[in-house]
Amino acid sequence: MLSVIYGEGGERFRRTLQALAAGDSRISFHPPLAASEVVSALGSYDVLAVPSQWLESGPMVVLEAFAAGVPVIGSRLGGIAELVRDGVDGLLVEPANVMAWTETWRRVCTEADLLPRLRAGVRAPRTIEAVAGEMANLYDQLLTQARAVEVNSSVAVVP
Repeated sequence: MLSVIYGEGGERFRRTLQALAAGDSRISFHPPLAASEVVSALGSYDVLAVPSQWLESGPMVVLEAFAAGVPVIGSRLGGIAELVRDGVDGLLVEPANVMAWTETWRRVCTEADLLPRLRAGVRAPRTIEAVAGEMANLYDQLLTQARAVEVNSSVAVVP
C-alpha cells in the first residue's frame, strides 16, 4: 500500500510527518493541488483517508472523493460521519483511536472484496444546481403555505 499526502498544514507539521515517514518509500509528500485538479487526482487512488480530529461541518474533500468515485475512510465525526455511509461508500473510524484506525487499514489490506464493494456504493454528490433547485422549490412551498394561512386567517366568519 502506498500513502500519498498532499498539502501543507504548516512547516512544523510537515517536518514532523516527514521525520516520522523517513526512509519509508511507501509514503510520499506533495504540495497542495489546485482546486480544479483535485477530483481528477483523487480518481487515480483506491481510497481516501480523512482522519480528522476536529469537527468538520462541510468536508469538501469527502464530496470531491465521491465525485471521483473513490470511497472514504474517515473519522466518525461531524460532516464526515454525515456524508460517509459506513460500510456502503466508506468506513467510519473513531477519531484519534489508533487501534481502530490500525484495524480498519488491516481490513482494507486483507479483505480483497472490501474496496471494490465500497467503490460500487459511492454515489456522485449533488451539484450546486440541484441543491439550488431544491432550495427554490422549498421556498416556493413555504410561500404557498404562508399565503394559504394568510388568506384563511383574513376570512371572517359571522355566525
